[in-house]
Amino acid sequence: MVLPIHHNLRFAIKELLGLICIICAGAYSSEFSARTVDTVSLEYFQTLPESITSQSHDLYSSVHGDGSNTASRELLSSVSSRMGRSSGAQLTRSSPGGTLFSWGLKEWRLGRTTGDASVPEPALVNLTVISIAASRHSAIATADGVVWTMGHNDSRGGGGHGSPPLDASGQLGRGGTREPGPVDGPLRGKFVVQVVTGRYHTMAVTADGELYSWGLNDWGQLGRQAVGATSETDPSPCTAGASCRSGIPGLVSMPGGVRVVGAAAGRYVSMAVDESGRLYTWGHDGCSNGGEVPKRSQAYKPRLVEGELAGKRVVAFDAGYVFWLAATAEGEVYTCNSQDDGYAGTLSNRRPHNNAGELGREGDPLLPGLVKGALAGKKVEAVAAGREHALVSTSTGEVYTWGSRELLMGRDGSSKEPGQAMGAMAGDDIRFVSAGEYHSGAASEKALYGWGSNGYFCTGVGRGNPVQRLKAGGERGDVFQPALSQGAIARGGWQVQAMVAGFQHGLAIAANKGGSGSGSGRQNKGSLVERGAARGLGSTTNSPHGHIVAANVVGVDSGTGSSSAGSLPFAAEAVASGAGGGGGGGGGDTSTVSATGSAATAADLPQYSDTSALDYHTRYLAPQLHPIKLNASEYWRRHVRSPRFELIQAQSPDIWKLLPPAYDPRLQNPCWTQEGRLRCIPFYHILGVSKCGTTDLYHRLSKHPLLFKSRNKGPHWWDECIHPPKGPCTAPPNGDFNGYVDLFADAAEGITANPEGITGEASSNTFTSAAGVYLRGPSMDRNTTVTMPELMREASPFLRNIIIFRNPVDRYFSAFYYYRRWTPTQSPPGPEEFHETAQEEIATWRTCVDQRGLKYCVRHYHPQQLVKGMYSEFITDWLAHWPREQLLFLRNEDYSAKPREHMEAVFKFLGVRQPSEAEWMKVVGMETRNRNSNKYMAMLPDTRAMLEAFYQPFNERLAEILGDDRWLWREPVPTTTTASAAA
Repeated sequence: MVLPIHHNLRFAIKELLGLICIICAGAYSSEFSARTVDTVSLEYFQTLPESITSQSHDLYSSVHGDGSNTASRELLSSVSSRMGRSSGAQLTRSSPGGTLFSWGLKEWRLGRTTGDASVPEPALVNLTVISIAASRHSAIATADGVVWTMGHNDSRGGGGHGSPPLDASGQLGRGGTREPGPVDGPLRGKFVVQVVTGRYHTMAVTADGELYSWGLNDWGQLGRQAVGATSETDPSPCTAGASCRSGIPGLVSMPGGVRVVGAAAGRYVSMAVDESGRLYTWGHDGCSNGGEVPKRSQAYKPRLVEGELAGKRVVAFDAGYVFWLAATAEGEVYTCNSQDDGYAGTLSNRRPHNNAGELGREGDPLLPGLVKGALAGKKVEAVAAGREHALVSTSTGEVYTWGSRELLMGRDGSSKEPGQAMGAMAGDDIRFVSAGEYHSGAASEKALYGWGSNGYFCTGVGRGNPVQRLKAGGERGDVFQPALSQGAIARGGWQVQAMVAGFQHGLAIAANKGGSGSGSGRQNKGSLVERGAARGLGSTTNSPHGHIVAANVVGVDSGTGSSSAGSLPFAAEAVASGAGGGGGGGGGDTSTVSATGSAATAADLPQYSDTSALDYHTRYLAPQLHPIKLNASEYWRRHVRSPRFELIQAQSPDIWKLLPPAYDPRLQNPCWTQEGRLRCIPFYHILGVSKCGTTDLYHRLSKHPLLFKSRNKGPHWWDECIHPPKGPCTAPPNGDFNGYVDLFADAAEGITANPEGITGEASSNTFTSAAGVYLRGPSMDRNTTVTMPELMREASPFLRNIIIFRNPVDRYFSAFYYYRRWTPTQSPPGPEEFHETAQEEIATWRTCVDQRGLKYCVRHYHPQQLVKGMYSEFITDWLAHWPREQLLFLRNEDYSAKPREHMEAVFKFLGVRQPSEAEWMKVVGMETRNRNSNKYMAMLPDTRAMLEAFYQPFNERLAEILGDDRWLWREPVPTTTTASAAA
């Protein structure tokens, strides 16, 4: 077969010099990576009874006080998340943040121009990345919601018919060069949760459901008016045309009231899904217009896709070059030809629709149609569209491909219908898929795979790898079956959160979860590791068959086995009843779990008077407990430093000046000998939250003969003792790390006599110092991307972290009295004054958000105690940097109801023996600390209702993240409840 040569030979030679590639007609790639909508988020509320959904408020409503309601309003409360919704990553596995990896053609589109471009290597390590997108340029969203772009800002080499190449087509959305830079302008103050790249345009989805676009608009793909056809300075508007474009982000003209939760883009087409799962397209696409491409002047208007998709809820979708595909909540896949042949359908000898089998089906190619064959009975969760080929992954981790040719499908057989691709990924649990122009990719949460043409090193398998069909004397060639990508991720210790394919490169997000050799073996099918561990979800969920299975969490100290909770009195009961990590339902056989892994409905939650409350209060504990395989010394030895280590170290250099190269291997606790004395730092930390019971928990733990106290229960050194030190702070004499270590001198003496002993502390504001709030002093306005969880992870990677939450309404009430000061002659404030304070602070919050955005107001604690109850706004920062098995989440209400069972779980979590009966008398017989029950008058019912409505969307998000409805705090408040100022 003779292939036509690139129409611009000079440019082709410059682009392809020294590289072996496939040259074919219109080699002008689209953005080919999966676009998804959160399956858990969209399905989560379908499991809730009407009594709950009728009261739901989305995050926007809570922030702005909008009391209006719509049929699908509850969906946005969970999809308006602080985590990224990456191209190529289902929102059931949205990214809490990690390191950017890149590979392929060595240009600034990689975010780096150094290192080995043939394998995935870290890039832009000073940024924590939550969303990625790739075409001939790349875009990322960072953990603070800012968009960065890099790569080409022109349309040379692929303008398309009627669109001459432009030196500035505007897809970077900013001035400057191809080097990485942030996009500002109308995006300032917005929190972007998803970035999208088309061939020459870019889009961004914000946490409040807005969609922005910029770049080339020749077929209306921006979905809005842009600047004129002659230059960026031309003030005349245009909605299409050969040179119509805009280099400044602008709002897409979605129909009124539509809130977007995900987007996708091809060359001339753009797509979006709203909070109800309805799919819209605009640009050169007739699939939403009865099979007829609209007039070019009207193509910019988003149109609802109906036909066979009418009434379906789309949860994953992607746009290729000549087609798009979408998966529904039921796991079905629909495809449609956009009628773009690579040049917006203008070729006189255009190829027939579905020529390459890209639709994977028969039937009308111009209207959405169902893909059957090998997908029948399968539940598809992730999709990706290449130039003319498609990839999907299922709930059971299998990959099916169709379209184009064997090289891109990664298998032999018909290209006209789905077939399973296996190769090196056979037996792995694939969660992500990606499709470039002439390469394909897939990933589990621990490995990347690539296949197709490796002319630009875009498969990630490296140089000279024998999995390639090498050209004579060459170091690259074609990869005909899925092969394991090489590099740092392949060596272990990284958890993949997202994967995308660009024109000639690939990107991924991965979180550093430990060193090499961090466990082996395959995760169980259907576990939350496969459904959500990248977001830090619980450790069990339902299997594809509907029953609950234990997760095999991979981590440095967890190996591959799930928790063996046999020593806990409630463990067998929890497993037998099907409670698992999603246990939020009623007791025994009445417990149910939704198809997305969310817990049983709130209607099933037991009342305090129910006998089923006995197992309800404890059933969530066992799935969080994982055996400690390594002591601190071995964990430290195996730990691989973060690619951001230099940035992290610079925030607190006194730590690394003192830390030893190795800890004493004879001890469980991290200790070392210095100048003839044993020095120790904590093995565990109660991170908070303040007023949730941290003081009581810490002192009960300290009744165990192997748990030794700090000289200061909660020194708050990590957040309050600034660097450089300016005084003793809470760690005299200087407030530096040396003084902090001295706080554990007494504990070191106890550990000397008891080598199995451990020590820890309970600085109760540590949890809510995340998200850029505090880090060795206030960090909200500091020019750093390093956060508290990241610093602590790098300094003490072996740390066992305990977090205890309390109903945020009660926590706020308790904090009101605890932090308020009045003279002994004054009466404490009454419920009316508390109501007024709550009203004022909610109004202050909403004003702040209106003026500065949610991110700013959380980061600045504005107002402080109200913000501290927004647990969901801090948890993702911890989940991004810590293995789930090193985080134990407790609920104050359950802890109070079943203290001994909770203490048993905590002792197991810390790896110490269970107390003797005599020792138990001291632990459970201790008087409750920092409790002021019955001291203050209860809040007014109107106050509670107001605060419950305010916190509801944050609680719903927390419940979705942790996979358990108990975090909704739906149980009725006991009539005897009063303020309990537990610290």
